Amino acid sequence: MKRSFAGIIAIAFAMAAWQSPIAAQDQGRGARAGGAPAAEAFPTAEQFANSKDAQAHVAAAMKIGGSDMADTTKWFCTATGPQRVALARQAAGLPRLPTVQEGPIKLFDNLYYIGFNDVGAWVVPTSVGLILFDTLNSTADAMNVIEPEMQKAGLDPAQIKYILLGHGHADHFGGASYLQMKYHSKVLAAMPDWAAIQRGGRGDAVPGLTPDMDVLDGQKLTLGDTTITLIRLPGHTPGTIGMIVPAKFQGQTHVVAIMSGTQMPTQESFDSFKHVFNDELKKAGVQTFLGSHPDILMNSLTAMEAIREKYPTGNHPLLLSKDHANRYMDIMLECARARLAAQGRLTSTN
Repeated sequence: MKRSFAGIIAIAFAMAAWQSPIAAQDQGRGARAGGAPAAEAFPTAEQFANSKDAQAHVAAAMKIGGSDMADTTKWFCTATGPQRVALARQAAGLPRLPTVQEGPIKLFDNLYYIGFNDVGAWVVPTSVGLILFDTLNSTADAMNVIEPEMQKAGLDPAQIKYILLGHGHADHFGGASYLQMKYHSKVLAAMPDWAAIQRGGRGDAVPGLTPDMDVLDGQKLTLGDTTITLIRLPGHTPGTIGMIVPAKFQGQTHVVAIMSGTQMPTQESFDSFKHVFNDELKKAGVQTFLGSHPDILMNSLTAMEAIREKYPTGNHPLLLSKDHANRYMDIMLECARARLAAQGRLTSTN
């Protein structure tokens, strides 16, 4: 199956047309429910539209995007930025979308998505074991989704050597205690989020999760024949992280970024993302951007279901050219500048 990147983003942007006001309300609840920063992290739609400085940055983003990435720019350059379609539907009282818990989704030869339509976990198989990024909502999810879905993919959960926790919200660490105790996996998270993780949060997360390693920006983690790079992305929470993965497809290795959050509500968080994008992801040659929550970055539900139905045999629909990937990051940064400018929080435009 061959599908263009522009088509994937266009689908996502079309869904956002009805989503944004509801999603903004959901973002306000998120800090208490474990799903997003508080509402004050974002400007209001009126602030965003009426700020000349903000709109100047939107115009700069549109220039970066040009005609071929205009939909991408529109997707990112809103008062809140991209929001989760599944939660917006829930807030609107609409029926829940079908889950993607129908089996693991093999996005690359060595990268699987396991989970639901609103949150998932990533599995990276290596020559000597598995790296698991996030653990869904609870012990029940670990038992009823992660373990059996791994087995469907031909992966042995007993081979989970490392568990990476994207950030300190329970929909990312809920199953970690169970997996750590059962398989003696080493658990990594950024230290600023450990207190929140050990409190447990919502769901039936088991208390007593033991931290094994702090995550440092640029840290290398090697397991067998695979080395991933860990990145710190504060903003959604103080300890939000991501990873850079060497993903294999048709005999070639492509660099994939998985990010557990992309919010930049302060100049400090913006500067962190700018450093990661310019000094790490661009230099690494990242070609696609995936999120723990579908429909925010490039792993839309539509794209993932299409790949589930038919693993690509031609061009991979989620791989960008170097120019498109670099512009994708530049657009994200410029749209973040616009949100900060609308609130008077942008203290440096460099």
